[in-house]
Amino acid sequence: MVEPLLSTQALVKRFGGLLATDNVSLEVRPGEIHALIGPNGAGKTTLIGQLTGTLASDSGTIHFAGRDVTRLPTHTRVRLGLARSFQITSVLREFSALDNVALAVQAHQGHSFRFLADAGRDERLRGPARERLDAVGLGARADTHAAALSHGEQRQLEIAMALAGEPKLLLLDEPMAGMSVEESQRMVTLLRGLKGRHGMLLIEHDMDAVFALADRITVLVYGRVLASGTPDEIRAHPEVRQAYLGEEAA
Repeated sequence: MVEPLLSTQALVKRFGGLLATDNVSLEVRPGEIHALIGPNGAGKTTLIGQLTGTLASDSGTIHFAGRDVTRLPTHTRVRLGLARSFQITSVLREFSALDNVALAVQAHQGHSFRFLADAGRDERLRGPARERLDAVGLGARADTHAAALSHGEQRQLEIAMALAGEPKLLLLDEPMAGMSVEESQRMVTLLRGLKGRHGMLLIEHDMDAVFALADRITVLVYGRVLASGTPDEIRAHPEVRQAYLGEEAA
């Protein structure tokens, strides 16, 4: 049995009287795409915050890349190979696509952002940045300002930035949000191409994309895991069909 790349055991997070994550246990295996789905308010983004270290868990454990990272700070988890994209695009719109990725490479190499101009000229940064842009299909847009990229291209750019540190695991928080059908299809193709090289935990409301990509799916409802399994198992699960997929059980 392959050791999980990421595993959580009984994770709990409370905000006052609200139990946002309720004994959540899940595993992501190396190279797989594991989708995390559930209605708004299910606790998905809270869980991502716990995994990245931006939110401290009240109880439970998180193991990543063979280490207990439950109490480790965000930057240490990043250094171990954890990368995150956000619900809202976080690119620097006034910089070119290449400069955005070069800055991300620079940050992962431990340099400060005091040398913004250097990132635009330093081939040690620009070379790897070009490789990341090529990997997400934006090589031809390297010199285009991020503000001039389409919404879908900006999301591709954000993934290129996440790839700057050669992560073991990508935490993708609604990468298809706000996309057209055509843009979503391009993103599905992109993520499928990255599969196997990086583990992925995918939060997504686009069920067509989820079932096209995921090796396994975990369903959260009211902060608790309702079900976890293969796409076929999730499609057939009567409680999932009633609670989330909007179908009556057969």
